[in-house]
Amino acid sequence: MDTPGYWDLLINRSVCRFFLLAALAEGPKHGYQLAKAVEDATSACCTPSAAMIYPALRELVEGGYIVCQVEHTGARERKVCQLTEKGWDAYRLAAGSWERILPSLRLAVASALAPVASAQEPALAAISH
Repeated sequence: MDTPGYWDLLINRSVCRFFLLAALAEGPKHGYQLAKAVEDATSACCTPSAAMIYPALRELVEGGYIVCQVEHTGARERKVCQLTEKGWDAYRLAAGSWERILPSLRLAVASALAPVASAQEPALAAISH
């Protein structure tokens, strides 16, 4: 818990699926486009690797949240995925959960990043009275 990498990993794990769904809500995408969309949406805070993207996509397919079709471009094959109706429902539910937690998250972050002096001011004011 004492390195930025620890917290970055937790953030990556917790928001990657949401941003995968958000990227697919914009339209069908293949794996590289999804990874890039997640990276862009999070200002590179989350940079999912293929080892993170493809298992997540497999789980979303198995759950019925997305469907993928193989596209041929020259000699290359790639899977292009899109949301199903169940995926759209999951995306909306996830958005509602994030909406409920964001105000508390913003408050906690602001409190943690507030200058030390301002955090000590109430205690100093109490002592001086």
